[in-house]
Amino acid sequence: MVIMDLEWNSGYGSKPFEEILQIGAVKLDRPGGRILSTFCAYIKPAVHKRFSPPTRLLPELELSLSSPLDFPTAIAVFFEWCGEEREFAAWGNGDLDVLLASCDYWETESLRYDHFYDLQAAFSKLLGIDQQVALYAAMEYCLIPAPFSFHNALHDALYTAMLAERIGSLCTARPLTPRLRMSEDSTFTPVQFATCAFEPPPRRRIGPFSSLEAGLDARSSRRTACPVCGRRQSVLEWHHSNERQYYAVFECPEHGCFLCRLTMTPLKNGTWRGRLSVPELTDPLKEAFELAVRSGLHDCRSSRARRRQAARRKE
Repeated sequence: MVIMDLEWNSGYGSKPFEEILQIGAVKLDRPGGRILSTFCAYIKPAVHKRFSPPTRLLPELELSLSSPLDFPTAIAVFFEWCGEEREFAAWGNGDLDVLLASCDYWETESLRYDHFYDLQAAFSKLLGIDQQVALYAAMEYCLIPAPFSFHNALHDALYTAMLAERIGSLCTARPLTPRLRMSEDSTFTPVQFATCAFEPPPRRRIGPFSSLEAGLDARSSRRTACPVCGRRQSVLEWHHSNERQYYAVFECPEHGCFLCRLTMTPLKNGTWRGRLSVPELTDPLKEAFELAVRSGLHDCRSSRARRRQAARRKE
């Protein structure tokens, strides 16, 4: 298993892109096991001209500013260090999204993983609470000494590895839902949806949007919530067999996977309006979802990356 951590500079204005400044990681012989090796790379910023207030407080920001590495070089070295490892983890789920978005933005090879575990969610489950726990607070709670500064990617990855030992088997109890893909022989691996009973929330109207793609990528379209506890989640990709019905799987760390459906309707003035729902799972709905996975994919991250690349070409 590889436990990774990132430090990045948040975007602003017309460039809402989180630019990675440091990659830190540790390789374990097993979840919660001993550390085999470590990785650290500082990355010279190339997108944003100024830093957000939290970024200016990073203890090793100067090492990024003086680094000879750009992101494509650093990520290639990182993937080489990872080797054939396909199990990854981090404290929270934000690092995975930022890393995948950066690979799209710079048009590099993307992270190949079979499972990605959210150890922050596992720690909250261990304590029996719903709220997220900051890394430093988890270290204090477990009475683990923290001799190195926080908000250094390598240090935070080391601390997360120490906490993984305390979390134990919950480390891998429920991975983040991987991107759904058809295998080479066109077989479909069924999703293990939540089995708990829930009352489907009312359908939510969204839009109008200037185009179908804008509607699929909009934050209001991708924002959903667990129908049991209300914890907010985000959709990263839509599967479809036509341009009206779109399906996505999202996961609540506490209650499991749910199916989200987005129905898009063209209006007479050329815009699009949608209805977002988390329906009760039925056999016909499962069949429609499987057909959508086999038929088409709209990757919201790739669409945003393409727009950023077009903006860069105009600069």
